[in-house]
Amino acid sequence: MSTSTPFLYILGGLILLLSYQVQAQESIGNQDPAVKVIATVGKEAIMLRWAPNTPLGWKHANSYGYIIERSTIAVGDQLVKEPIVKKLTQQPIVPKPMMDWENLVNDNDNAAIAAQAIYGEDFDVALEGGGNDMMRIVNQAKALEQRFSFTLFAADQDYKVATYAGLAYVDTTVKSNERYLYKVYTAIPKEKIDVKFGGVYLGLSDDRLLPEPQDFVGVFGNKNVMLSWNYRLLEKQYTNYIIERSEDHGGTYIPLRDTPVVSMNEGKKKNSDRMFYIDSLSHNNKEYQYRIKGVSPFGEIGPISKVVIGKGKKALQHTPAITEAKLINENTTVVITWEFPEGELESIAHFELNKSDQIKENYQTVLSDISKNTRRIEFKNLDAINYFTISAVGVDGSKRASFPQMVQPTDDTPPADPIGLIGVIDSTGVVQLNWTANTESDLLGYRVFRGNIENEEYTQITFKPLQQNSMVDTISIKTLNTNVFYKIQAIDKRYNPSGFSEIVMLKKPDIIPPTSPVFKSFKADQGVVALYWITSSSRDAIKTIVYRKEKGVDTPWQLVTEADSPQDEFTDTTARPGITYLYTLVTMDESGLESAPVAPLTISLPDNKTKPEIDKLTAVVNREEKQVAINWKYRATNVIEFLLYKAEVGKQPTLYKVFDKSQNRFIDKQLIVNTKYSYLLQAVFDSRAKSPIKKIEVEY
Repeated sequence: MSTSTPFLYILGGLILLLSYQVQAQESIGNQDPAVKVIATVGKEAIMLRWAPNTPLGWKHANSYGYIIERSTIAVGDQLVKEPIVKKLTQQPIVPKPMMDWENLVNDNDNAAIAAQAIYGEDFDVALEGGGNDMMRIVNQAKALEQRFSFTLFAADQDYKVATYAGLAYVDTTVKSNERYLYKVYTAIPKEKIDVKFGGVYLGLSDDRLLPEPQDFVGVFGNKNVMLSWNYRLLEKQYTNYIIERSEDHGGTYIPLRDTPVVSMNEGKKKNSDRMFYIDSLSHNNKEYQYRIKGVSPFGEIGPISKVVIGKGKKALQHTPAITEAKLINENTTVVITWEFPEGELESIAHFELNKSDQIKENYQTVLSDISKNTRRIEFKNLDAINYFTISAVGVDGSKRASFPQMVQPTDDTPPADPIGLIGVIDSTGVVQLNWTANTESDLLGYRVFRGNIENEEYTQITFKPLQQNSMVDTISIKTLNTNVFYKIQAIDKRYNPSGFSEIVMLKKPDIIPPTSPVFKSFKADQGVVALYWITSSSRDAIKTIVYRKEKGVDTPWQLVTEADSPQDEFTDTTARPGITYLYTLVTMDESGLESAPVAPLTISLPDNKTKPEIDKLTAVVNREEKQVAINWKYRATNVIEFLLYKAEVGKQPTLYKVFDKSQNRFIDKQLIVNTKYSYLLQAVFDSRAKSPIKKIEVEY
């Protein structure tokens, strides 16, 4: 088909409608080339629809065509062991020749779009300007995308157009008890482009009724109605919709358009889930009924939606104005007068009186259905502060409210003093305050005051009156003050203040550990260790804790005693002589917090008890064997070793040997002839105490 002038006129009328949608799409062709297939069950037939997912694949497939292969997978409830494969296309399916489109194009705009996109010589839709070679290449690529997009769009709107475009096929050779796997291939040589096949699995038993359009609503205005429905829920079932209207109470329905309505939202990011259509009405106050039907990609028309019924109504254009608000009957009643254009009464249904205690918000309707002919009304239930508005309610349901008018009866009576103030502080300094709510009807709220000293001047910590009878405050607990004080005051809507509540004192949680004590001195004698210290300077310190452990032994510290303040000394009678101990001190305060332990004090308790002398020590000289045999005997307990000292007579003895407690004999061969020796033996106890030295002299 050539780009004849009549054909371009047909296309040009639709480009403005569709170009926004196409331009709004994301980049096309960034996917791996493939054929996408859908199918539905028709009357004793299966209808297929497919399309490539890239512009280049579509372009080559228009020349080389598509091949359809059907595999019979199941018969009845049984799977076929060897699927029966049948090629449904003797020749690849390609778009119908250009001349075959002529009759269809004359009556079908979608056919005109598809034919021009496939065969038209020019397809310049929203392309970039410029004349250089690179821009021409870019424009050619964009033109291909446009042709591809418009063809798929037109095929989605009309199954016959899809058939003409080589993108649809009806299989009438199916059987009711069989299920099939359809595969659609392109006949494009792989060296040009490798396009993956697409497939779909179904049988005649998969026939399903199309669903009813969802959430169909209408908003009627002044000689118009905005129709809306959720198309996203059924976007896989329907590509467009038929809208019908009845003006004879549902007796007959007539389509509003010659062609179905199409969504223009596709491709836009964050697009709405709804479709909208505005219809003009010839008359207000006349009943109109609307319904819609969906059209599937296979040309099937679904069931009708629920019916929307309504009338056009003249819009409300004027606002009432309050001219006077006067107090009467000793300030217990207000008389409100207003005005409204008499010529606009046709647009309103009635008036309403609204009231609030704030000028801009929280208005409540206190008198409704006031006759539209009324301009004066009385109201008695007044608060301390009242803001009134008059609303005109239109026949279309809209409202227009007057400017507020304040009415304030005289009031100089303050609210009662607040009572029941209590509070609690957590470990992070968050204060929870609660008190008994006042009962005055004109109560505006409460002011909260805080102080660090009970009789000082308190600071108000509320920026505006609190309406609830509770508050959360935050204080610093790392201060020298151990308490914080609160009191509250009530005020009414005339800002009359009450007296103060009783003061509540809250004790701050203690998170600061006490200071550490300091060792002053100690004594270790006669089996007793006496410790002396300077107690902590913290005012809330209640006790000093003494811990002890053996030095050099990997054991935990042991609690020795807890000395209540102001005790500053302790005598440890459980220490064992001869053992070296480490002592440390810790202070605990009223909150159970402990100070850091002081540097440990190292103390050894000497064993001052007299030990018995060694019972017997002898030395026998044997010159033939050149040795001296030394023997001893000792019956004392708790001995751990023996120390043997040796010296030539007249010289200072030195430690010669150390023996285990079980040994009582030693042969000395380190001797010099004609020399006189002294041997000295001493026992060592487990308390590290030692016995008196036993001495013997020999002549060798």
